Amino acid sequence: MSDALSVSPPPPAIPVVSHPDPGQRELMRRELTLGDGVQFAFAAERIAEPTQWSVHHDRHTLIVHLDGTMRRLETRIEGVGRLRAPAAAGDLWLIPAGRRYQGEARGGEIAYAELTIDPARYPGLRDTPAGGTDLAARMKHHDPLVHALAARLAQLSSESDDLAAMLCDALSQSLCLHLLREHGAAAAPSRPPREPSPRLSEPQRRRVEDYIASHLDQPIRLAALAALTGLSTHRLLIAFRASFGATPIQYVLAQRLQRVCLRLRRGDDDITTIAIGSGFSSHSHLSAVFKRQYGITPSEYRQRG
Repeated sequence: MSDALSVSPPPPAIPVVSHPDPGQRELMRRELTLGDGVQFAFAAERIAEPTQWSVHHDRHTLIVHLDGTMRRLETRIEGVGRLRAPAAAGDLWLIPAGRRYQGEARGGEIAYAELTIDPARYPGLRDTPAGGTDLAARMKHHDPLVHALAARLAQLSSESDDLAAMLCDALSQSLCLHLLREHGAAAAPSRPPREPSPRLSEPQRRRVEDYIASHLDQPIRLAALAALTGLSTHRLLIAFRASFGATPIQYVLAQRLQRVCLRLRRGDDDITTIAIGSGFSSHSHLSAVFKRQYGITPSEYRQRG
């Protein structure tokens, strides 16, 4: 579906061709830049009138139908053919970079997710010397993992805290690697031997620990941690887990909760002040996370000494 569904032309960051209607088709749209050449959009749109879509650019495009019904849908991907069948929840369309996609639909209200991926960021998804691509085109394909990841990203797109942002980055990395493994045109035969999992060196580990400790009251991004280590976001996620035994999200959350517990025991600051000073957005945000982790609220923890 893509930005081709939007009422206004797409921003430059998401290079998708659009064909807006005069009637207010788009009901809602949220966009995320996920780093490492991946951008995400979640949208709901009204397609009561015949609607035409077109995608054609130098990035891979993944479209996942999340909800809603269509009375009619016809899609075509250059070099693959044409398909006439309405989309069901979980159906995906995968358009390799450089391929032209055209669609025409009519129905009610739909919700969908879209990822655009820069092939240069993922060696297995780069264009081949012959001018093609290693990524297979898909139409109305069902992949439960892709559906689940896209739905979770759509849910997280409304969250504004830094842990949600880090989780979005991690999920997008997983999604891209899954596409590479399961939907690569050259998948299956023999694969090169896997490289050993990277680990952070001691200097890298200390830089990461010090940075997190000094920024617990501020938003922490995967991109900033990656810059400290000189690794890509994807390599950082692997190396971080191998070195700390936890993901960055788990580690940062644990450090923030440790700071909260220490301040609850040693001081008499109000809980809102402690929450903000430990990287939580509000008293209620801290209380929800604290109770989920420990089974009691911060107030109960303080009362128990």
